[in-house]
Amino acid sequence: MTTPPSPNSERDFLRLLQWCGAACLGLTAGFVQSLKSVNPSVRFEFSVWTLLAFAVVTAAAWYVMERVFFRALMEGRRPPVKLAVGFFGLLTVGTIGAFALALRGVSSERQHDMAVGTLWAVLALSIVGLAFWKVVQFLEREEAKTGEELHRPAGEKAPPHP
Repeated sequence: MTTPPSPNSERDFLRLLQWCGAACLGLTAGFVQSLKSVNPSVRFEFSVWTLLAFAVVTAAAWYVMERVFFRALMEGRRPPVKLAVGFFGLLTVGTIGAFALALRGVSSERQHDMAVGTLWAVLALSIVGLAFWKVVQFLEREEAKTGEELHRPAGEKAPPHP
């Protein structure tokens, strides 16, 4: 029989997840900002704006994760949906804007190809995101079943599952 994780280990894991998630979003913002041209070759330029994009997005992501997820999870309540949706919208607008700026040097006949490729990539990532969401739902259901079985008195039979 395994022992349940301590509240400190769960809190430490959430903190690690929060910092890693914020850093990944910051790195993505810095990468997109450093992309200067894609045609005829990919060209990156590291500048103060790259560092600024990294710092601003990392700080904003950390704050939103702290406010939306970490505090809510530690207090056992649901996260505020409006803030999460607003953050998602801000990230979406920022990504589309950065992508549009990166395409400013691409010829008009190549822009169509780039747009089609981007739509395929968004579709593929959406399918992967849906798969992850379904896996998380499955794991949460299984965790609830396992928790019920662990807390049931010895000798008591489990109710039949539909």
